[in-house]
Amino acid sequence: MTDQPKWTPGPWAMETVRTSCGTCHRIGPFPRPAYASKPEGWACVYDDYPPGVGSPDLLANSHLIAAAPDLYAELEMAQLWLSVDGRFDMQGINAALAKARGETK
Repeated sequence: MTDQPKWTPGPWAMETVRTSCGTCHRIGPFPRPAYASKPEGWACVYDDYPPGVGSPDLLANSHLIAAAPDLYAELEMAQLWLSVDGRFDMQGINAALAKARGETK
């Protein structure tokens, strides 16, 4: 397993809120953890155009982003188990985990 990641710890959730020109899919730890004095670690996928009409693609992307910490943890566990077996090519798993850690060029 790797060192502690630098991203906001999960679990993350996604909630959609109205904005002055559309909607924002807020992603992050909800409710905000007690240790967080500011909403740092939250992300917003703004779904502003056309006004008042949500994009199914942006909503789907928001759900995927919200699932990222869980997906990373499960893939890391799969990497551990499959590497013990020794019969599996770990290149794809290693590349996906490296990309999530920002280690790709």
